[in-house]
Amino acid sequence: MATPDDCGSWLLYLSLAAKCGGDQPYRLAGFLALCVVTCLLHWCFPGGPAWGRWWWTRRVSGAAAVPGPRGLPVIGSMWLMTGLAHRKLAAAAERLRARRLMAFSVGETRMVVAAHPDVAREILNSPDFADRPVKESAYGLLFHRAIGFAPHGAYWRALRRVASTHLFSPWQVAASGAQRAVIARQMVAAVRDMSAAGRGVEVRRVLRRGSLHNVMWSVFGRRYNLELDPAKESPETRELRSLVDEGYDLLGVLNWSDHLPWLALFDLQGTRARCDRLVPRVNRFVGGIIDEHRARNGLSSAPPVVVDFTDVLLSLQGDDRLADSDMIAVLWEMVFRGTDTVAVLIEWVLARLVLHPDVQARVHEELDRVVGRDRAVTESDSASLVSAVCGVSRIKTAGRDHMLLLGVSQQRYYRVLLHILPDAA
Repeated sequence: MATPDDCGSWLLYLSLAAKCGGDQPYRLAGFLALCVVTCLLHWCFPGGPAWGRWWWTRRVSGAAAVPGPRGLPVIGSMWLMTGLAHRKLAAAAERLRARRLMAFSVGETRMVVAAHPDVAREILNSPDFADRPVKESAYGLLFHRAIGFAPHGAYWRALRRVASTHLFSPWQVAASGAQRAVIARQMVAAVRDMSAAGRGVEVRRVLRRGSLHNVMWSVFGRRYNLELDPAKESPETRELRSLVDEGYDLLGVLNWSDHLPWLALFDLQGTRARCDRLVPRVNRFVGGIIDEHRARNGLSSAPPVVVDFTDVLLSLQGDDRLADSDMIAVLWEMVFRGTDTVAVLIEWVLARLVLHPDVQARVHEELDRVVGRDRAVTESDSASLVSAVCGVSRIKTAGRDHMLLLGVSQQRYYRVLLHILPDAA
């Protein structure tokens, strides 16, 4: 998203243009010519207009420029973020020989791509990158009050502490092993039934439904049978799936207003209107589940029993206690991010195994030897499944197309990049 300084500069340009008009059109023509020359000067800088504009206004003495495509004046290289963006970025970095770090512009947003693991690791470990630029759709979908986009500070640390203690801790992961086993059996049964019926198996749909059921169980305490037929789904599952799908569509769209702030008033892509329609549905759905948990705990004379993450948030006391609006934002993000992240990772692992039959054969041989064909795989078997575990770990980290993409919105970020890569090569 463009910075406030960028938005203010456009207001300054518009006010100057208004003063240059009237009965002296030559002043307006001179002002327009100056704007064109300024845009071209910004565009000539490596990385495109956003980087050129930053460089001319906040020049870091003695620093080399990070290589990158110039794109077009004003819009920069916005097309790189459409379609198969990871392949376009990899091709651009290869063409410019930016093997470690590449800068480019998306409208008025400065972007950097780290294609080297050492560079990505140092960037991720730097506190200067703790805050993420909040997209208009992310803000509209309440994520600015959840872990993913909340500003780094006391509130974010409290949310992270609660999540790591009650949702992602080793004992909690181990305690939910039976839950994952149930969902895994349902997914295998669904694939087997589709294969037996002679229908093609849409793996992505099976993985997303299984992942959604797992998140609903952990976050809301809801347990349902996995159904691929929408007509057989429970109304609650169908509604939540609709909310998640709509949210992903909104976040996946390249929103012009995030990068060209002078378009924000027009909402040309309808992003703001769609968010305004989606958020009340999210509030009703998640808020209703919170009310049910609160009512259930209130009917019992015994201390509330913590069954799921909703109970955890309701049990917080003192400074850690959250308002209902913040609870809705946190739970909504847990469901939203937990559903697709796991499904995409498993789909990626399966796709890579299909492309490497030799690795797939080794995994099958190891499963037959360690587990056999008379029982299902359990999580305790992972210690003996060396090839399978190493293969998954390798798939998660391999590939040059896996790039760290960051929006750069503060001057100190660029100083970190120059420390990482002094020669900008």
